Order: sequence, then C-alpha cells, then structure tokens
Amino acid sequence: MYSSSSLTTSAGHSDKTGVGAEVACLKIDSSRTARSSGPSTLKHTVSTQLAGAVSTLVFYPFDTLRVRFMSQDGTAQRQHNGQTYRSVGRALALVYREEGLSVLFRGCHVAVLGSVTAWGVYMFIYRSLCGLCSVSFADQACFALIASVVSTILSSPIWLIKSRMQIEDASGVRRYRTFSAGCRHVLQTTGVRSMWRGVSLQLLLVVPNALSFPLYDRMKEALLRRRSDSTVVPVVAHNGLSVADACLCSAVTKGLLVTVSHPIMLLKVRMQDQRWNVGDVQYATVRHSLPLIIKREGVRGIVRGLVPSLMYAVPRGVAHFVLYEKLLALLCRGS
Repeated sequence: MYSSSSLTTSAGHSDKTGVGAEVACLKIDSSRTARSSGPSTLKHTVSTQLAGAVSTLVFYPFDTLRVRFMSQDGTAQRQHNGQTYRSVGRALALVYREEGLSVLFRGCHVAVLGSVTAWGVYMFIYRSLCGLCSVSFADQACFALIASVVSTILSSPIWLIKSRMQIEDASGVRRYRTFSAGCRHVLQTTGVRSMWRGVSLQLLLVVPNALSFPLYDRMKEALLRRRSDSTVVPVVAHNGLSVADACLCSAVTKGLLVTVSHPIMLLKVRMQDQRWNVGDVQYATVRHSLPLIIKREGVRGIVRGLVPSLMYAVPRGVAHFVLYEKLLALLCRGS
C-alpha cells in the first residue's frame, strides 16, 4: 500500500498532475487551465502500476526480511528455522544457510499482483476526483484518503497471503506454497472473513499512505518554485524534476511516513501471521496486542524491524516515484 501536484498556473487555478510528465503532455492554451490539458487519469494509472510492479520486484528481498523481523517476538513459536533474527546481516546468512536465497523472493508474484491492484485502484480514483475541479492540498489529502480506503479493502486479502508466504519457513508444514493454495487453506480453515484479518490496521495506515503523493507533489512544487525564483510556477517553462530532485523528494517522504507508521505495520504483521494464536502469546485483537508487545518487549518491540523496513521502503519509494515520472512522460510523448 500510494499524488498530484497543485502547481499554480494562473490566478485561482491549480494543476493536479505530475510535474515531470506534464512538460511532455501539456499544451496550455491561454483560455484553458493546466488541469484540463494534463495527462489523462488512465496514463497516471498505468504509469503508477508499472512503476509499482518494477519497484516491488527489485526490492522484494528486503520486504521478506522486514516481514520476518516484525513477525518475531522472541518466542520459540515465531522463530524462523529455530532462530530469532538479530540483524539484517545475520538474517541473510541464516536464510542462505537454511533455505537458500531464493526464499527471499517467495510470494513475489503475489506482491506484484497486490501492488498493481492497489496502485491501480488508488490512482484511478484519486486522479479522477482531482480532475473534477481545482483543489487545495486539503482536498488532495481527502481524495487520497478516499482512494486509499477503497484500495485497501480490495487488496487486503492479497497482502494477507503474501505475508504468510514470506513468514512460512522450511522447518514446518508448507500451507502457503502458492497463492491459490494459501487462499484455499484460509477459506477452508478460518472462513471468508479471515481473508480481511488485520484490515482495521491496514485502514489506519491509510492516513500516512494517503499523504505520500500529496506530500511528494508539494515538495516538487517547492523545488520548482525555487528553481524558477518565482511564487508562480509556469509549468511549460520547466523540464520537470531531475532524477536527483525526484529521489530527494521521495526519499524524505517515504522515510518520514515509514517511520511514523511502523508500529501499525508491526501490529498488522503480528495479527496476520498464521501463527498468531500459537502458544501462550497470542495476537487476537489490536486492543490486546499493543499492550502485550509493550509489556513483553518494551518500546524496542514496537520498532522491531524498522531498519529493514527503511531499507525496503525508501529505495522502493524512490524507484517508484522516479519510474512513475519517467513512464508518465513517455506515455505522454507517445500520444
């Protein structure tokens, strides 16, 4: 789990589309706003889906590590291959020795499916809403929240199976060898509703996730204004963000949001873990799980796995935003 710039092009009018790609797309007429002549919603959607798929695939091993780190709570029932991960280096060595590095890509196809689904739904709804009228940052954030809620509800079962495929190691019975096998196992053992287990926490993540694109776009606007040395950004006068600028904006955005939302993500992983009710330590509900983690593990337990989370989310976020800008520009030039 996901967007628009509000660059002022004339008094009282704002543009809702990505700056880097608008240069290739916009043909601004003096009587028209930049909003009406920007890239289409479909182009934004396809661009972010492709960017999401590629960035997810490239950085997926770190996703597997972060999920395994967060799932471990010090109990024997939640170890991997009989051990608790202490550092990224030791975790990689253990995975290589016990399971082989290929296990780091287990469930990768499911993650790509989830990314394409989640980003596609999010971007289509978000851009469609932003295209209705000129909007402020508050409007953008509201539209992003709406899009994120719908995207989260639709894609939550995919992320559940993906996480369980990553958590499952070679030391026990394999129930989640494939996406379809995992779905069948969940439906047969715990029912349809359990496919959305942890969705309440995923919905809490909607707030930081929804702010990702609006914050990114505001940072783009600030950089372009500084570059133009003007309070008004004439979109057609710029070549858009450089790769370095896009990396800076996306790295700051993702690093901040990942750090803030990490405790929620950790709770979600613990509750979605197929071993949530194994042993004396169980993660049945949010109300029960949060005090339990703090009591048993202290504050450090809440931030467990933050380092691999940043190692995954920040470079992936940078790659996603840069690819999104470049793919959008490419689609616009080809039209």
